[in-house]
Amino acid sequence: MPPVLQPIQFRNGMKLGLFGFIMLAGSAIAWCGWGHHFWTAMKGPTEVSLEDIAKLEDPRQLPSTWVKVKFDKAVKSNVVMEESRNGVTSIDEEYVVFQAGDRWMIASVPPGFDGHELSGQIWQNNAPLARDVVKAVSDDLKDVHQGRLFPFELEADDDYRTNWFCFAGVMAMFGGGGLLFSFVGVGGVLKGFRPPDSADNAAYGEDGTEADFEEPAGFPPSANAEVNDTLARIMRDSRR
Repeated sequence: MPPVLQPIQFRNGMKLGLFGFIMLAGSAIAWCGWGHHFWTAMKGPTEVSLEDIAKLEDPRQLPSTWVKVKFDKAVKSNVVMEESRNGVTSIDEEYVVFQAGDRWMIASVPPGFDGHELSGQIWQNNAPLARDVVKAVSDDLKDVHQGRLFPFELEADDDYRTNWFCFAGVMAMFGGGGLLFSFVGVGGVLKGFRPPDSADNAAYGEDGTEADFEEPAGFPPSANAEVNDTLARIMRDSRR
C-alpha cells in the first residue's frame, strides 16, 4: 500500500465517504422495505368486496396494500384525534366502524366524512397511540360491534398516493446525496496518496498539517487597528 502523503485530505475523504455510504445504504434498506408502496401508489387502489374482507384473517391476503371498499352503513365514534397548532385545536382524524360479514372493522377517516366508500391501507398499526385509539373506539362502540372486531384496521384518513410519492422523493434525495458524498470522499482518499501541490502546501503545509496564515508582505501592521477602529465607529453610529 502506498504511503499517505496528505493525511488531512485522507482523513477528510474517509469521513465524507463513510457518511455518504451510510446515507446510501440507509436509503437502499428503506426502499427495499417500503418501496413496493410507491409502485402500488402508481397503480391506484384495488377494489375489494365486503365478502372478501369478511373472510380476511391477515391483511397480506389482500391483492394490494391500497384497497377501496364500499359499504352500506358506517357508525361514527365519538372518539376523535385532535391536533393543536399555534394554540389552535382542530380535529385531525375521526373514526367509524363498518360491517363485513359478522365482524366490524374500525376505520380512521378524514374529518367530516359521511360517505359509503373508503380507500386506504388495511393493517395493524402497533404504535402505542394507535392501539390506545383502537381501544377507545372499541369501548365507545361496544354496543354496536358486540366484541366482534377485526384485529386490524383500515387507515383511510391519509392520502396513500401522496404519502408514498413523498417517501420516494425523500429516498431519492438521500440516495443521491449519499452517492455524491461517497464519490467526493473517494476522491479525497485518492488525493491523500498524491504529493501535495502548491495550493495544498499553502493550505496544509508540506507535512500535511494545517499551515499558519501569514499576512502578505508589505501589508502595514497598523492597518488592522485602523480597520477595527473604523468598524467600531460605524457600529456606534448605527446604534445611535
